[in-house]
Amino acid sequence: MSHVNKEPKSEDLTGQSRFAWNLMVSWASQLILIFSGFVMPRLVDQKVGQDLLGIWDFGWSFVSYLTLVGLGMGACFNRYIAMHRAANEIMELNKVANSVIFVQIIIAFLVVSTTIIFYFCLPYYFSESLLENTQTAQRVILFLGLSLSIQMLAGSARGLLTGYHRWDIHNVLHAGASILSLALMMVALYFTNLSIEGMAIGYFISTLFFESLRFYYVKKICKEFTFNINLANLSTCKRMLKFGIKSMLSNVPPIILLQTISLLLVSSIGPAALAVFARPMALTKHIKTFMAKFTLMLTPTAGAMQGANESSDLQALFINTTKLSFTFCIPALGGLFIYGDQILALWMGGDYATKELMMILSAGLILSMGQDSSIRILMGMNKHGKISVIALISLMLIFLIGLSFTGIDRLALSTAGLLFVIPMTLVYGILLPVYTCIQLKLSYFSYCRKSILIPILYSLPFFLLMFYSRFLFDQSEHFSALLSAVSAGFITAIIYFIYLLPLKMKKKCMQACKLIKLHNKVDS
Repeated sequence: MSHVNKEPKSEDLTGQSRFAWNLMVSWASQLILIFSGFVMPRLVDQKVGQDLLGIWDFGWSFVSYLTLVGLGMGACFNRYIAMHRAANEIMELNKVANSVIFVQIIIAFLVVSTTIIFYFCLPYYFSESLLENTQTAQRVILFLGLSLSIQMLAGSARGLLTGYHRWDIHNVLHAGASILSLALMMVALYFTNLSIEGMAIGYFISTLFFESLRFYYVKKICKEFTFNINLANLSTCKRMLKFGIKSMLSNVPPIILLQTISLLLVSSIGPAALAVFARPMALTKHIKTFMAKFTLMLTPTAGAMQGANESSDLQALFINTTKLSFTFCIPALGGLFIYGDQILALWMGGDYATKELMMILSAGLILSMGQDSSIRILMGMNKHGKISVIALISLMLIFLIGLSFTGIDRLALSTAGLLFVIPMTLVYGILLPVYTCIQLKLSYFSYCRKSILIPILYSLPFFLLMFYSRFLFDQSEHFSALLSAVSAGFITAIIYFIYLLPLKMKKKCMQACKLIKLHNKVDS
């Protein structure tokens, strides 16, 4: 009897084989984050009021600005981890990882220093707007800033895990931190007198615990990595800082734009207005985060493909991932456009149900959100530096031009929404995709036809049924409206499965259905 020696299946170092699994785990963990994001604002509003909810949002605005101190370092270097691992350049992998760790220690110290400085400066600049809540805002900012410093320190662990394409572990840890922080925040609200200060402390404790866990999983999974700070060198640090700053410039402009608008609202109308503005923005952010869970995986994948000399596949990767992005975000944002005000009323109450603002945000963010894959693939190719600078300048220039027409005094919420979505559409919805097509030597019109037009056409039945559902809802025919909305989702799912789902995923779904049927027959 002859024995056939089967060679062990080689590991896919580009991460493409883990793509579907990582995406499913990422989206499942994001559902937990969405639950937390829905629960806490309503609880804070009911327990301590709209003003303190606005202070909480104000604290997060500061943290968003503080991320600039990180210079884009941390998880963004996963591109280099994936690339060097795919090319079996283990020494280079360790030089990169240890250099990033060295830089992250310095950055964490800078974040702590900046937080302390802002803590003492806050009363001098915002006491007239914050009034009796000034000290509360100081303490919230202190603990949120310290939490960010821990995240900065653990950025190297995130980069290693995702560079090894273990997005599943990365996102499970993120979801775990969200669950623990939610529990601690609820304890602070209902069983102590600490209010939102206690929420910030709870978030700090949760961050400390779960960010520490990341280093445990790095030791367990990243076998080629060796912690040795002596491997850090100046040239690699400079190279990582250069890449990190380019990555920061590609990610930060929307953050700067949004937080600038938030600060203008606080100074112009007050923290309560920011609380109202932040809720519809939060709904669109949840959808954007779902998209980011998908597109963030493209950076190390594109880097590994480039490292393995598979550049010919990058065009197909760009087209297919953008098509899948639009497949998800068009109905998701379309649902918010039609029913967003009712979701806000159910979630936060009638005072937050700003229909016009919700429609502006959901319609205005479709192009930029659906094409997030463009900047991620550029980052994987290390071609994102020049366009990131152009995007930053263009975004702020368009915003300032718009602000010169609207004015700052008594800024309306709908106007603030337009000041956000118009620059985002022009820069991230048009400029960046055109540049990506140029870099990939891909026809922009062919790209639009395959990636954008097809998902729009397949979504038309969804919109017809959803608009009809809203018409029935406004006529108080709630059961018929629900039936029409469910039909819209069901029919869209069938269309997507037949025409848009990749063949491999169709086969896996059919095999899963057959296994379920076979299992039921055996049980019977």
